[in-house]
Amino acid sequence: MDGYRVISINDTSEAERYIREIGAEELGIKLMVPKAVFRAVKIQSLPAPAAGILKQEMLAKGGEAAVNRCTITGQGRTDVLLLGTLRQYQLLIDKLKLQPFGLKKLAAELERVLQNMESGSRVKLNLPSGLQPVHGGKTLIMGILNVTPDSFYDGGRYLEVDAALNRAREMVEEGADIIDLGGFSTRPGASPVPPEEEIRRVVPVLKRLKQEMPEVPVSVDTFVAVTARAALEAGADIVNDPGGLKADPEMASVVAEYGCPVVIMHNRMGGGYRDLMAEVTADLRDAIGLAVERGISEEKIVVDPGIGFGKTAEENLTLIRNLGELRSLGRPILLGVSNKSFIGRVTGDPVEERLIGSLAAAVIGVMNGAAIVRVHNVRETRKALLMADAIMEASHG
Repeated sequence: MDGYRVISINDTSEAERYIREIGAEELGIKLMVPKAVFRAVKIQSLPAPAAGILKQEMLAKGGEAAVNRCTITGQGRTDVLLLGTLRQYQLLIDKLKLQPFGLKKLAAELERVLQNMESGSRVKLNLPSGLQPVHGGKTLIMGILNVTPDSFYDGGRYLEVDAALNRAREMVEEGADIIDLGGFSTRPGASPVPPEEEIRRVVPVLKRLKQEMPEVPVSVDTFVAVTARAALEAGADIVNDPGGLKADPEMASVVAEYGCPVVIMHNRMGGGYRDLMAEVTADLRDAIGLAVERGISEEKIVVDPGIGFGKTAEENLTLIRNLGELRSLGRPILLGVSNKSFIGRVTGDPVEERLIGSLAAAVIGVMNGAAIVRVHNVRETRKALLMADAIMEASHG
């Protein structure tokens, strides 16, 4: 024996690569890959009878299932933590499809979620100019262009059309793939902006952008449907909705009508989370369902965990650390951390000195699954993410 090493296998593509390098038979590779990937799946509030059956079936497949000790009484509800390989889940799902107590529906959901975890990091979103945000490939950078007097970082700098256009051109030269144009501030305490004023700020800049840089996709940052419609008429390619399609009941219909990509941001004002990751994931899953019901193609949806919106500094850190859990939704993840207050809480830096903290948060977010990052400091972020992307694409050794 020349030595040994402990390796990490995160998905089926990595499992196949390692097994193939050994020189295994093709049939053996096919059989072994699902046995090499381990997943822990937490299910919330399952009726005790269903949880009991689920535990028995998972144990029979060689996996594990943690349930509340009181489940044996058959009364009440319990969370369930399933522990097993993809092969064990395959066998479990086949059996659950034959079971009562809603387990048939759970089987379909488990199948979908586990598949999303395998494909979510490689999911594609068709954007203008052929851009394809793919985690593990080139991470896309969305450059922030606020044509507002009161945004927390760059308020008042780009109120004139020429100034805004020059900044957009500068960001594209620095490596921005998308320009995100906003006509209102989402910072806490910002004054509300009438839609007419928001449109007045955004549309002239947008028209010039599309005239002079037609190859650059532009997203409009708004939760107001009439603003989104005006921007789409003026040439916007994407709607970036910080209201998550809930702030304006007409937003989903506008997006569906134009068939454009949409960023659905998580934004539960007031907070009060009991299980942060479970609730953010569930809220975004519901928002995707709403979007599809209203006629939006699921392939056009990007999700955003809403860093800094209705969340404490600690909750923001937790979201970034566990961002990979959102891959279960099967949609590209956009992350916006640039210069936000939670960074200042950690580093003690004022808003104008949060670049290093912003870069650290962006890199960790990308390593955990973000396909697009929304930033103020494009040049520095591009260099940091070139490095992050290269590391993720490096040989497994």
